[in-house]
Amino acid sequence: MCPVCMAETGDTACPACGWVLTAGPWLGGITPQRRQQFDDELTFACRQLDLRAAARVAAVVGGERAALLELVRGARASEAELDPGRRQVGTAESDITALEPLLGWLIAAPARTRTLTVIDIDSRGVEVYVLAADDRGVVRPIGAPRTVAWSDLVSGLSASPTEALFQLAGGVGVLGRGCRIDRARVDRELPSSASMGQVHVLHRLPGWPIPEALAAGYPEVHRVGGARDSARLVRRAAPYTPLRHGYRLLTVEVDRSGRTEVRHVPLFPAGTRAVDGRKVTVDVAVPSGCGELLVAITEDHAGGRHLDAVCVFRWIVPEVETTALEFELDGPGDVRVDGLGSLTIDAVAGVELATAVQAIPATHRPSDAVDVALAVELCGSAEEVERRTRSLADWLAELADRHRHRRGVRVAILGYHDHLGQHRRGVVRVHEFGSITATAAAVAELAPSQVRGSGHLAPLEDVLELAATLTWRQPAAARRLVIVGRRAPYGDDTPCPNRVRWQESLARLRDNGIEVLAVWDTPPGFNPVSRRGRSTATVWRELSLPGESRELGKVTPGWLVDRLRVPAASNNGVALVFPMVAVSTEQEINK
Repeated sequence: MCPVCMAETGDTACPACGWVLTAGPWLGGITPQRRQQFDDELTFACRQLDLRAAARVAAVVGGERAALLELVRGARASEAELDPGRRQVGTAESDITALEPLLGWLIAAPARTRTLTVIDIDSRGVEVYVLAADDRGVVRPIGAPRTVAWSDLVSGLSASPTEALFQLAGGVGVLGRGCRIDRARVDRELPSSASMGQVHVLHRLPGWPIPEALAAGYPEVHRVGGARDSARLVRRAAPYTPLRHGYRLLTVEVDRSGRTEVRHVPLFPAGTRAVDGRKVTVDVAVPSGCGELLVAITEDHAGGRHLDAVCVFRWIVPEVETTALEFELDGPGDVRVDGLGSLTIDAVAGVELATAVQAIPATHRPSDAVDVALAVELCGSAEEVERRTRSLADWLAELADRHRHRRGVRVAILGYHDHLGQHRRGVVRVHEFGSITATAAAVAELAPSQVRGSGHLAPLEDVLELAATLTWRQPAAARRLVIVGRRAPYGDDTPCPNRVRWQESLARLRDNGIEVLAVWDTPPGFNPVSRRGRSTATVWRELSLPGESRELGKVTPGWLVDRLRVPAASNNGVALVFPMVAVSTEQEINK
């Protein structure tokens, strides 16, 4: 037995502490001086071993320092001798860093088909718990953690907590005895790698001989720092756990005919981790007449149910037509959503999500839907164009005032410029349907351009052609097109460079239920009895509803809004309960 550490060994030198047990042969007799030298060296070795053990324990339980000093062999140790440098703990990583690579391994297989047994060693004993990933890919413990006391694993351990820690740290001291791992007890109390598959050890007492001997029996050992707290460790693992399947937002797409279709907007692909800090912003449209919506986040995986709800929020919708929602991943099954209005988790809606999706009407006909497109000629002097755009702004203000409580009113703008010679080119700038407020801002940005082509012809026929391609809602929405311009469209005498005939384009609009109202900005010095004057006036009358064509100077905002014949809102129809896909509002049309 080694007199320094009390380890049982038959070697010439102690494998635990290095003390030389057998040496020689000696030359000559053992003199008192040689015996004293040996005794001094032995005393020094014993004291250094005890001081290292005391320093290790003091780093863990600082309040027991006085009792530890009393245990050191030799003269009573001083505080200064509990130098942290004596601990010899080596380099330790964080426990979450140790487990991080294993999280991906756990979620890479179907739910609960892989388990990870964690053996967590610290001064209080050994805690054993088993982790697995559930259906959502969330890593959770299976059952309650089990704690095994050191006294159940080690023989020769003192009943005093301070003395027991001193022994575990490698000290012998005035106790005069060491302790050792009892392998039979270990095999009975702790799982082995052979019986449990993936077993990993979190070793929080690196450098402590007895815990080191226990950890040596396992192939996967991580020397970690920090206090043991399995519940906190599992919570901390969530941001580091990759998604087993991608996450997506459930929205509804409504086409021009009003037909609805569920559309899933990707948010986070499989493998995304919350710790990476990725945020996703999605632009959505708010269905008219809706005060509440469901923001549903579902899993995207092949072979699964059509709808696997991750989480569903009930959204108290602000009074807007379009807005943005920001999504941030906090871990598997945990998504944070920020946006205008109020968002709260609705567990019941999550359970009943499939029912809510089945209740989506095949056709969405908003009860207060009105689509108004305003087409304006932008060629002419700054004063002329400013007069037209100011009229548009006044009309929008009147429309907003009369229908301030209707969120289904949408307005689009088509601003048209001149052809350049006979070359085919884009002449129309389109601002797609949006709110009255957004459209008013777009009107303010319209800029005039010079008349470059005919002084009496403008590409109005291109406007009529492109107006049919707007995202009109059909068939329930009231649809109106208002044209404000000075010159007549290209016709049979002077063909359009883009080969568009205004009569055919106008007929298509009317066939589709789009009513056209023409407002004529008559030029200065206009002669109504001249051949050209009569022809131009005739065309502007044909462009408009029967008897509704009027000169710009005679149009008041009230008259125009009356002529739009916006139907009264009703409460009929089934409201959508999910956000709709937002549509881009501005584009350049090139023929």
